This record gives sequence, C-alpha cells and structure tokens, in this order.
Amino acid sequence: MADSQAPAYQDSAQPVVLITRVGSWIGAEAAVHFLKRGVTVIGVGSNPDRISELTSALAKMSHNTGKFIPCVGVLTSPELQDQIVEHIKSEGQLIAFVHNVGAYEPPNVQASEPIEQWEALQRSLLEALPMAHRVRALLRKQKGRVVNVASDDALTELPNHVALVAIKTAVNMLTAELALVEPSITSLAVHPGIRLPFASTSASHPPSTDQLQPAGELIVDLALNAKHSMSGQFFMYSEPDFLKSSKP
Repeated sequence: MADSQAPAYQDSAQPVVLITRVGSWIGAEAAVHFLKRGVTVIGVGSNPDRISELTSALAKMSHNTGKFIPCVGVLTSPELQDQIVEHIKSEGQLIAFVHNVGAYEPPNVQASEPIEQWEALQRSLLEALPMAHRVRALLRKQKGRVVNVASDDALTELPNHVALVAIKTAVNMLTAELALVEPSITSLAVHPGIRLPFASTSASHPPSTDQLQPAGELIVDLALNAKHSMSGQFFMYSEPDFLKSSKP
C-alpha cells in the first residue's frame, strides 16, 4: 500500500495497541483480531468482572499469537495512566490507539434514565482524552494511528438517542482537529455498522448476508494499514473506497 507514511507495524519492535472500553462488543472483537495478528493489546475497561471474563475468554481462543494486557479503572486516574504507559514501554512500541467512544460496557446502561445515558456517554468520550494526551508523543514517534469509533447517527432520525448523536458528532470533530494538530498521526473516525458476530441471532434478528468484514476486523485493518491521506476523515463501513483502502 503506497503512501507517504509506511505502516507503523513494520518496525522491528513489538507492536502495541491501546483499546478503550474493551469490554464492549466492538472493543472485544477488535482485541481478538489484533491478537490473531500477533499484536500486543492493552485493553482498558471500568468493569472488573467483565474484564476478567474477557481475559479468560481470550486466553482460551486458538490462533492468538499476541498478548492481552487487561487494565481496570477509569482513564482519568493518573495511576492508571502511569500503569498503561509503563506497559507500553515494557512491551514494545505503541502504533495505534482505538478510542471506543459511545460504547456501553456491561452492565448495560441503555435501559437507564436519559440523564444517566448522557453521563455515561460523556464519560466514554472525555475520560480517554487525558490518556490520549499522554500517548501522543509515543504515537507521533511511530507515525501511528488513532481510530475513533464513530457513527452516522447525526444523519438519521433517532429521537430516543439524542445523547448518542451528540457524542458521535463530537467524535467526528475531535478526529478532524487531531489531524490538524498532530500531522504525524493518522486520525480516523469510523462508522463500523451494527455487526454482532459473537451475539446470538434469532428469527427477528437474522445474521447479515452481505460480504462486509466484521466491524472489529475493519477497525484493526485501519489501525494497522490506513493511508495517511485518510487522516481527519469520517468513513462509513459500506463505502467501497473505505473497504479497499483498509486492506493491506
């Protein structure tokens, strides 16, 4: 894949990625695909039971050649930030930061009151910003990538999801701003679609019959291979150019 910036994972050092809200379905799926490619994953989540469950599940999966390092806590904690930075430095080189914004971690808060949903969604965006600031220099050094999990909610009529629309819109703006202030880092906002490959299906929710890759794999492809010319942009999972560009 020709571009002005070579993929950071070609470095001889062990590639490391950081995933926020790894306990959500898309965070867990992305972790699986990174591990299958031999990447070290530092997964952060606030629910200790969910992180423990995920760690056990990943350990039992075959064909995982990478290493999963769970971190439990809130990313505004300086102690947790220090712990993550130490993990990065001891494991290899940070090549990607997957900012899993607007993702609910079990226990599911989607059934909560609107104000609780809004507070939870704000936390998903704002809590990770201090950590992103801490690792900017590390990403800059490797010409790494930031993949913000976005959506097209602002273009759809979702009267019951106003808070989610607001947060996802902020994610797109954050992506564009980061591309301007950090030109050495490739920053992307991605709408991965609603694909639940690990969830059970039913007659009322049949599995998709299209040929798109699972959302987690698309995110991983971009985190490892996205062209620098894509920086600052918002991509829909269904766009042909996006799918083509995400493949090495």
